[in-house]
Amino acid sequence: MNSKTKTSKLTDTLKLKIRNEFVQGIDENSERVLFTLDELIKKYKVAQSTIYRIARTEQWKVQRDQFQQEYTEKLDRDRIKARAKESIKFDDNSINLAKALYSTVGQVIQNNNLAIQQGKKGLPPSQINSLANAAVTAQRLAKLALGEATHNIDATVNENTDAFRRAMELLDTVEEQRRSQGDRTTH
Repeated sequence: MNSKTKTSKLTDTLKLKIRNEFVQGIDENSERVLFTLDELIKKYKVAQSTIYRIARTEQWKVQRDQFQQEYTEKLDRDRIKARAKESIKFDDNSINLAKALYSTVGQVIQNNNLAIQQGKKGLPPSQINSLANAAVTAQRLAKLALGEATHNIDATVNENTDAFRRAMELLDTVEEQRRSQGDRTTH
């Protein structure tokens, strides 16, 4: 320090303030700002040799490193908690979406059944297959959101899709035979 610069008397309160700003830093605009000893010496106009001696004796550097480690661990824990909350919201939304998809598929199938009961033409097999795939997708989405495995669904879906396709082909054959015999209604 310049010999003409007047230094402040280092009181216990000022020493603690300098120590805390060095060890912990300060929060500025949602960020932690750390200072060097030289910056704090200049800021508070205290004797450099005195601050260096106290910092070394009281192990401010070790305290600072320990504080930084604990602070970083706390930030990590807070981030994990925030991500967990976000994940729960996302899973809840996924489950609600799966329920809505199931509901829509169910409604379309009910409408199709009513149309058939009223003697109207039902959905073509390709649309029924698409509805079945939508239901499977909704089930997979819900199971994933609930943390369940979906690999068993894939095997069952492949088996059911093949069986469904064969059944629809058989129905198409029956309908074609009836048409050729002059009967126009298939239920």
